[in-house]
Amino acid sequence: MSIEKMFFINVAGPIKALDYFVIKNVLPYDVELVNAITILDSVKGLSPFSTTNPYENIRKKLTQLSTDLNIKLTPVNLNDQQINCALDALPIIEDLSNEVTELKKKYEILDERIKLKQRIKKQIIPIQNVDIEIDRLFSFEFMKFRFGKMPKEGYERLVHYVEDLDVVVFKVFEEDDHVFLLYFMPGLVQKSIDSLFASLYFERIRISDEVKGHPSEALKHIDEAIVELECEKEMIEGQIEEFYNENYYKIVDIYNTINQLDQVFEVRRHVVHSKDAFYLTGWIPKSQLKSFLKTIKEDKDITCIVEEDDAIKKTKPPTKLKNNPIFQPFEALVHMYGTPSYNEIDPTPFVAITYLLMFGMMFGDLGQGLVIASLGYLFYKKSGNSIGKIAVYAGFVSAIFGIFYGSVFGNEEILREYLSFIPMFSPMHNKQTSLIIAVGFGTLLIILAILLGIWNAGRRKKIGKLVFDRNGLAGLVFYLSVIYLVLSKVLRSDFEIASWQIIVLIILPLLLIFLAHPLGHLIEKRKQVLPEDRGGFFIEAFFELIETLLAFLSNTISFIRVGAFALNHVGFFLAFHMMAKMVGGAGSIIVMILGNILIICLEGLIVAIQGLRLEYYELFSRFFSGDGKTFKPFKIQDKQVT
Repeated sequence: MSIEKMFFINVAGPIKALDYFVIKNVLPYDVELVNAITILDSVKGLSPFSTTNPYENIRKKLTQLSTDLNIKLTPVNLNDQQINCALDALPIIEDLSNEVTELKKKYEILDERIKLKQRIKKQIIPIQNVDIEIDRLFSFEFMKFRFGKMPKEGYERLVHYVEDLDVVVFKVFEEDDHVFLLYFMPGLVQKSIDSLFASLYFERIRISDEVKGHPSEALKHIDEAIVELECEKEMIEGQIEEFYNENYYKIVDIYNTINQLDQVFEVRRHVVHSKDAFYLTGWIPKSQLKSFLKTIKEDKDITCIVEEDDAIKKTKPPTKLKNNPIFQPFEALVHMYGTPSYNEIDPTPFVAITYLLMFGMMFGDLGQGLVIASLGYLFYKKSGNSIGKIAVYAGFVSAIFGIFYGSVFGNEEILREYLSFIPMFSPMHNKQTSLIIAVGFGTLLIILAILLGIWNAGRRKKIGKLVFDRNGLAGLVFYLSVIYLVLSKVLRSDFEIASWQIIVLIILPLLLIFLAHPLGHLIEKRKQVLPEDRGGFFIEAFFELIETLLAFLSNTISFIRVGAFALNHVGFFLAFHMMAKMVGGAGSIIVMILGNILIICLEGLIVAIQGLRLEYYELFSRFFSGDGKTFKPFKIQDKQVT
């Protein structure tokens, strides 16, 4: 339950040793690089690198080559010889790339020719029984012909028209709802005849010039050509496979070397240099600092200075969350709202515990909870997504609440009969108590959220916010006082609220909240306590105070939905139970199964969303800024997938 402490490192060494230093001392650790020019901008004689990356082009060629061969690459550690001889691989890669390109080109040409032959074959299949040489039709001087298809309905209508027209129609083939036909006409009436056929939805099929002689002979020649082309294509596939087997490991080795050196060279974007030395800066977690410094000491040419996080004013430390594996999946819910600032508390454990409690209270059912846990487990195993793990936890908590609610797949009789030794609570039979518990639970969470807000303000040294803010001490005193006075009045009929209680517990905290900004500026010793537009400030502060009062009330009442959804869950089941009784027989079982599926999918989703809403709107807004920067250590990426 913490954010790992960071240290700032300043490293200097010979320029010629920069790549070696990054590979041996930065890559094995989690180091987030910081652009050194922003830190050392006041130091004269330092400038950014402007050297062109010599590995970029060869890396692109390798990426294309591995993509063409469908090679999946995995990074490996480099040795000194690989680093020093990396660029010697360029001629080898160019030869391999050219060879593959030539093979792929031949393959694509053959593939296109096969597809063309298949299209021509499809054109002439309908006229394969026509006893005429197709190529002679193209040599008519005064006659024109068309080949194509039209719907059967259109053909039936056509039969009535052609008797009075200068056109001869031959039906050559029939398929499903279409008729394939040839028609001949004088060139002088070509336009009008074509218009008539078009109005009957005639679709012309253009016969390729490659078709010679009778259609049956042409079809035979095309089949032979396709077989021949397929053989050539298989031969090229064999050559590509042979090339793959011969060169796979060579390409993988070279790619890993070049890909790593390419990205290591890009580190220069964050580094500055003098005539002979480089200067690299960055953040490293406390857990890795000792080992990092030990490695650095092995190289006498490298100097490293370590500074505390609060000594660095030009850049903020990044946030690296450090949670128990049980809580880690809930970091995703926190990041959906924002990244915690480096100097505020990590809310992940708070979210994990409170979210699961709210989910269990709203969706308490032994059977349905176990189903959700099982589905979450399958989702996590398939995708690795942390949402799956959260569903597993939520499902188990739902099952535990289901035991105490006495509910299994909506039935509230079975568990009460067989587990009668367990004290059980029925939300439906204790509606008022359920809603009061929900509001009381919400009140407790709001108090905890305010305490976390006070803690965060203290860590960030914002004394004004800590004391006078509505989520600071003033707000806490006001909220607790209102709860105390209301409960006293409700529980004790003879309780009378004294005037001093109104003044000290209610009016004074509200006055401090109203004047929070100027009082905060006064404590922080700022020159200007009140803004120039004082009238506007007091009007704005007044409305903020009204909003504060409404927020305390609405946030507290908002938790009543936790109890309401527990009642809603039982209500859903009762509705399907009544429908099952109406259907009767085997149909009642189907209704209950479908009802449970609907409740798990629909209500489960709604409860999950409502839980998040309460976390984000009612609680996070009181203590969590979420304006931190995620820790991103420098690591080698596989650019094959980018």
